[in-house]
Amino acid sequence: MNKELSQPLFDVLVAPRWSDQDSMGHINHVQYFRYLEEARVQWMANTGFAMGEDGELSGVIVAAIGLNFRKEWHYHKRLRAKAWVIHIGNSSFRLLQSLYSEDGCELVAEGETTLVCVDAEHRPTPIADGERAELHKCVLA
Repeated sequence: MNKELSQPLFDVLVAPRWSDQDSMGHINHVQYFRYLEEARVQWMANTGFAMGEDGELSGVIVAAIGLNFRKEWHYHKRLRAKAWVIHIGNSSFRLLQSLYSEDGCELVAEGETTLVCVDAEHRPTPIADGERAELHKCVLA
């Protein structure tokens, strides 16, 4: 899989806050999940992903998530959140999500997230054709 050859699903800058630090002076591991959530929510809001017909919100839920921490980070340095699609199923899709230094040179954390499209009753629902087409544009080569 080559990230350099594939268009990311999103590329969002996030700014750690001073309060995100733990007692050791680096960003607490829980915050990395929040940064990735912030980036996913921004992507969905900007693209209209998971909006049903006539603007009726269907939804996307996290079914699984994991991260490998590669480097300590500190609040005064921004992070770049990126994601690529690594699998598209009927109602779910899996992302490789990464956090980098702002310039993209240092990998800070990386892992997979499985998202499931759901209906108003929170039951899995097939990924809409338009959404599926958008996901296919960002499949990791």
